[in-house]
Amino acid sequence: MNKVRSNFKRSIYRSGYYFCLVFFLGNCLTGSAQTQDYKLGPDDVVKISVYREEDLERFARVSLDGYISFPLLDRVKVEGLTVSELEKELTNGLKEYIKQPQVTVFITEYSTITVSGQVENPGAYQLKGGLTVMEAISLAGGFTKIAGRNDVKIMRMENGEKKMIRVKVGDIGNQGDISKDIPLKRGDVVFIPESLF
Repeated sequence: MNKVRSNFKRSIYRSGYYFCLVFFLGNCLTGSAQTQDYKLGPDDVVKISVYREEDLERFARVSLDGYISFPLLDRVKVEGLTVSELEKELTNGLKEYIKQPQVTVFITEYSTITVSGQVENPGAYQLKGGLTVMEAISLAGGFTKIAGRNDVKIMRMENGEKKMIRVKVGDIGNQGDISKDIPLKRGDVVFIPESLF
């Protein structure tokens, strides 16, 4: 029995799935802590409530230029702010109109990344609390049998220009060097091609 377990463990390590699983579970366990540090940006949707001011309750989507619209305050710059920072920003702005405003902000939708190509469940996934390439692949069900694990590509827009980053996910999983696992940014497309061999 111990020999069977040992062989099973070795096969998991060799496949690289062990590291994907560890990263995915770790992200779930620390998700709430990461969400506190999450910086709002385009396409995120927030629910804003003001205590005893039901007329001010709003769902607001962050625009491409990083703003939301809110009654009394018009346009509010939110890109780069955490939830607690946005609560303070709105509270300070409303003090001119409401006595001791109490503002609560929740993120109801996160911006997304896309995983396509040779994964079990390609599609769009929320960037909740931050994701790395390996975590995104885990969310998408892992590689298919014919995936080119060392030819993973990240397509990204930076400063209006298209950028492509290659990631050898297979090597990261086999060697356990998580320093080479790349954090994803909103709007990234992760593409896993078919293996050539």
